[in-house]
Amino acid sequence: MRVTICAGLSLLIGSVTAVTAATAASPGGTFPERTIKLLLPFAPGGNPDTVSRILAQELTKSLGQAVVVENRAGANAIIATDLVAKAPADGYTLLYTTGSHVINPILYRSLPYDTDKDFTPVVLVGSTRGQVLVVNPSLPAANVQELIQLARSTTSNITYGSAGIGNTMHLVAEYFNYKAGTHMVHVPYKGAAPAMNAVMSGEVKLAFLNPVSAIEQVKHGKLRALGVTGSTRFPQMPDVPTIAEAGVPGFEVQGGWQGVFAPAGTPPEVVAKLNKAFNDVMASPAIRQRFESMGLDVAGGSPEDMSRYLAKETEIYQDIARAAKIEKQ
Repeated sequence: MRVTICAGLSLLIGSVTAVTAATAASPGGTFPERTIKLLLPFAPGGNPDTVSRILAQELTKSLGQAVVVENRAGANAIIATDLVAKAPADGYTLLYTTGSHVINPILYRSLPYDTDKDFTPVVLVGSTRGQVLVVNPSLPAANVQELIQLARSTTSNITYGSAGIGNTMHLVAEYFNYKAGTHMVHVPYKGAAPAMNAVMSGEVKLAFLNPVSAIEQVKHGKLRALGVTGSTRFPQMPDVPTIAEAGVPGFEVQGGWQGVFAPAGTPPEVVAKLNKAFNDVMASPAIRQRFESMGLDVAGGSPEDMSRYLAKETEIYQDIARAAKIEKQ
């Protein structure tokens, strides 16, 4: 009798152990069990910083674990991107980034990571319809044509700020140089917010900004808006023409995108759970309205949707880099 009980107990213990092992081996079943970090490659204060923090706050509620944003600015997003590429592929360290992710391979001969092989798309958060060309009010240019006249001389030394070498702000400005025949000089910063502050202080003369940041500062008279880069005017700035309308034929660049990546090798069930969590947050009418008021058109969708979108974005910026004659560094 004793043997029978022991044998039954052994079978029971064995079954429990097997179930526990199976659960532990299935990260999607228990994920997340601790804090999730969103590494942001830019300084605090810019549009991606604001959007990522809103998402993190909502995800903390829905996932039941803290989701925190860590700013790791520098080297045109390469520092933060490399940290995520080399992080454990468990879903607890994610990259929240922008167009610089697909632009850097176009600009640099060598990167410490492989953009195609070291990351797994999680979700495309959204995109903007264009950027706003803004100038410091002290610059004697009331419209795009007056700016072109000032900046066509190779000795004009009119400077523009961006969020870093190869950032969309940088490429759009160089594309403007190419299309308008100007010679504006690039001054890179560690994020869009520092670049915007530099324009307002007069440290640089102009920048191509996210519409929300631009609209707010233009409204308070701290910046002057000359044009928008997309195909249509912004409803909030109906009197500001597109740059093509303002006399630069063929100039049209959308405003870029924001999205989330995990390290390559992250279990598919973890990626799926993260993707669903982000999509659920962005499905909220209040969140969608808030993001749209910030100039961000919500995207969402599957990781495969994000991959297809980024393939098209890569082609666009390859064309811009060729047109602007930007060589790899």
